[in-house]
Amino acid sequence: MFDDVETVVDLSNPIESDIPTYPNFPNVRVETTDYAARDGFTMERVEMQSHTATHVDAPRHFIPEGKTLDEFPIETFMGEGIALDLTPLEPAEPIEPEHIEPYTDEIEPGDVVMLHTGWDDHYGWTGEYVMRYPFLSGEGAEYLAELEPKAVGIDTPSVAGWVDEVPAQGPVTDIGPDESHLPLLENDIIPVEELRNLDRVLQGADSRRAYFFYPPLRMQGVGGCSARAFALL
Repeated sequence: MFDDVETVVDLSNPIESDIPTYPNFPNVRVETTDYAARDGFTMERVEMQSHTATHVDAPRHFIPEGKTLDEFPIETFMGEGIALDLTPLEPAEPIEPEHIEPYTDEIEPGDVVMLHTGWDDHYGWTGEYVMRYPFLSGEGAEYLAELEPKAVGIDTPSVAGWVDEVPAQGPVTDIGPDESHLPLLENDIIPVEELRNLDRVLQGADSRRAYFFYPPLRMQGVGGCSARAFALL
């Protein structure tokens, strides 16, 4: 099936202590608890929110009785699809239907649709990356849902914009997170958030088809989980 694969592109952000997270999340902690030189083996303890680094959302994330990740078959988290170049975008710019419309004829039902905003270039503990990133408007999410993809990925912290408040930054939009998520989650379309390297999939093209993988750990009863995402070209 993959005899013609020439390139594997890693689409995942790293997990280590103090990586960028949603600003109102506790910091990630990766602590070595045992050392081979002392204890005969090395082991670590990891503390983080389920929606940390590159991750997938399940309907339960916003829908009280929605499906959890374990209720989806493993093939939900992989498939053929297309990366779309939406650059350039401004900080905190909503992604509207008009950003997607030029590619509508290229998107097939059941595709994985990956949105390249270029925002992974800002990766780090900066206001630009963790709060002032582009995101799906409600209308943009609804437009994508009507195209019947199996998943929608983005290289920003979330498909939804920042609406909370911390000392250095207030809300950047009045578009609620539910408006950006629910059109997808109500249709069992999986958001894949905090991707990177979609430019390496596109390789200078406006769009490019590839085979995408974004499997989470086999956690039970959760509304989201970190994933190891990659593309085969």
